[in-house]
Amino acid sequence: MFKAFSINQPKFFNFVKNRFNIKTKNGLYLTICILVVSFFTFIFINLKEFLINETALSNFDLNYLNRIQSIRTPFLNTSMTLLTHLADWQVILFAGLSVIFILVILKKWRYVYSLIITTFIGEVIVYSLKIFIKRPGPPLRYTLLHKNDFSFPSGHSFIAVAFYGLVFYFVFKFLINKTLKTLSILIGTGLIMLVGFSRIYLGVHWPSDVFASFISGIAFLTMIITFLEIDNRFNIKIIKTSITSKNFAILASTLIFISWFTYFIIYYLRLT
Repeated sequence: MFKAFSINQPKFFNFVKNRFNIKTKNGLYLTICILVVSFFTFIFINLKEFLINETALSNFDLNYLNRIQSIRTPFLNTSMTLLTHLADWQVILFAGLSVIFILVILKKWRYVYSLIITTFIGEVIVYSLKIFIKRPGPPLRYTLLHKNDFSFPSGHSFIAVAFYGLVFYFVFKFLINKTLKTLSILIGTGLIMLVGFSRIYLGVHWPSDVFASFISGIAFLTMIITFLEIDNRFNIKIIKTSITSKNFAILASTLIFISWFTYFIIYYLRLT
């Protein structure tokens, strides 16, 4: 028995060593992905169980919403309403089609597929969890917007992480300047955080709903980005993009962003 163990021991250590090898397809990238996804999934599951079996979380949610009410102002009400509509399905659909158009020009087919899959599956995941958990939203005295579906998790917050997180990942990959790369991370993170906070501020979600959406969204986004990184690194396909196409993509990006922003403002004004 001891002899058999000593024979298999090198295989075990080689297996562990390969899991941290950055040069192999199933190495460090996949290991980090599994650890991150497992960690956030563990938190999400425990949060769900805590939500069902305990009242402490409900008390925390109520106390937080009461504090939010004390800082509300007309200016913040308008600002948070504007921000929260950034994750409405109409706005996401327009933005998604716009980004896909640019990616097609640049022949970034992997990014096109990942964006479609992320947005579609993300919506399915959120809807399924809402139906399964069936948590009621905050009382009407807290709400500034009408909402008639279940509360846990926050769909807007999840989609903000999954969609905008992936879009800003694309921006990060396309940029060369390190300062601009850092700025894209800060803008993307700030936008996602503000969308999540707007859901709490407007009283349409409990704070724990948004927190759960953030951790589940991060786990989901981590999987998508990891597979993209592995695919980009180990399944290299050289696709030449002409300078004309790049210049056209830059011009199209600018015009599409202006169009999307105009659409978003008109959409917001129609709701108010």
